[in-house]
Amino acid sequence: MSNKKRISDTQDNTTHAGLAGWVIHFAGFLKDNGFTLFQSSIHDALRSLEEIDITRKEDFLASLRATLAKTDLEWHCFIDLFKQFLKREEESAKKADDNTKKQDSNEQDGSNKIIPHAHTEQSAGMTDTNNKKWLEGIPYSPVSMIEKKDLSRFNNSDIKIAQLALKRITEPFRINVSHRAKKGARIGKMDFPRIMRKSFKNAGTPIELFYREKKKKLKKLVVLTDVSGSMDQYTRFVLPLVLGLRGVGPKAEVFAFSTSLVRLTFILHHLSIDKALESIAKDVPDWSGGTKIGYSLHQFTKTYGKRLLTHRTVVIILSDGWDLGGKELLRREMELINKKANSVIWLNPLAGDSDYRPVCHGMRIALPYVDYFLPANSLESLKKVAMTISGIMAM
Repeated sequence: MSNKKRISDTQDNTTHAGLAGWVIHFAGFLKDNGFTLFQSSIHDALRSLEEIDITRKEDFLASLRATLAKTDLEWHCFIDLFKQFLKREEESAKKADDNTKKQDSNEQDGSNKIIPHAHTEQSAGMTDTNNKKWLEGIPYSPVSMIEKKDLSRFNNSDIKIAQLALKRITEPFRINVSHRAKKGARIGKMDFPRIMRKSFKNAGTPIELFYREKKKKLKKLVVLTDVSGSMDQYTRFVLPLVLGLRGVGPKAEVFAFSTSLVRLTFILHHLSIDKALESIAKDVPDWSGGTKIGYSLHQFTKTYGKRLLTHRTVVIILSDGWDLGGKELLRREMELINKKANSVIWLNPLAGDSDYRPVCHGMRIALPYVDYFLPANSLESLKKVAMTISGIMAM
């Protein structure tokens, strides 16, 4: 899919997305006029607007110009295109306003009804417009609000913006998966072959010493995600994050569970996460009818445990901990996974609340066997999740 197509798709449903939606729409306008733009450029633009006073038109324009114009030609054309876009938006808003007035006039059917306090409200609105006149038609919704917002409360517009942010979150976490040794500057095991090769330049006399160090070997990742009704929205964000970690996601084993366990690894190679979950929901009876964590973990250890659970396996469980199954079974399976795996990471959306306490029995039973208990309820918390996973996988 071309970059132009991606940006066009991102513009859909951005009418009520606030400032972020306006910037995405403007980026699409620039793209249509020959600009070379990427999703990262849009995210950089949104970030820059958080650092300025957007009521100052010159600062607003300079921030967008610095992040969206990449060449001398784009820099030169930017201001004229910015003015064209504002004019087009004003005309669209005026046309929409005229249509609304016409519709209201038809509804009143010629009657002279007086709306109480209408004059007061209009006056207050005009005062605000005079203070920030140039911002008319540009709603304000900072990216930081999106990052802190609970994933379960995202609307369609938020999702479009969050997908840009999610891609940026995974970019810094690149793990080198090679098992071969690399050249090292630190003192360690001497690299004699290299020393001998270099010595040929000096009649066989070794002048320089070289050392070798082992590259970090990547661990095996297993993801078990709860897809019950309360977890559905979180799953659709956390899974792309985990699978987007370079060197980690493509080789991960992924399982989904509700009342039973289903392996997603093969399906995700051919379908998107949303389509994969929809497909499973149709095929599995009573899917999302509750959560039996203990029974699902038992299915995993019995069927896949021998092959996947080793001292180099990192197990991630994404769940809010609400369990309808047997408590002793859950305790036994968590103990087994903790004993055989290298690390157990539990991602709980509810843990993002500062007042959170593990009141449900399932979570209380599982916690003693969890090495890392992390919140996963917002884009902000997912940054910490990505950092933790990447660090553990390369240890």
